[in-house]
Amino acid sequence: MVGNFRLATKFAVGFSQYVYENVFFDRFNSIFKGFYLVISEQQLADTIKNNLVVTFTKIPSTECFGSQDVTLLEFCDPREMTHDRQKMIYFLNSVIKTENYRTVGGY
Repeated sequence: MVGNFRLATKFAVGFSQYVYENVFFDRFNSIFKGFYLVISEQQLADTIKNNLVVTFTKIPSTECFGSQDVTLLEFCDPREMTHDRQKMIYFLNSVIKTENYRTVGGY
């Protein structure tokens, strides 16, 4: 898979009963189903600091390929996209590429 993570100050989708704040997220699709991988900025920082395996919250998508089921999305202000945050996105994309991560279900 290829990652394309983005940083959101607020994020929620149709199947989620939570509004996630300050999270990196990406959507992955197949023809029949999709899901989001989400990790908070603080959780990722702690994971990197402690040299642990990245663990994403996996949220099912409500629709098939090509749909848009995000109910709330506020992207991080580009002026707040620090070099450290850019490195975190690069790190997450490489984690996806190498498939060196875990997931837990979340709603």
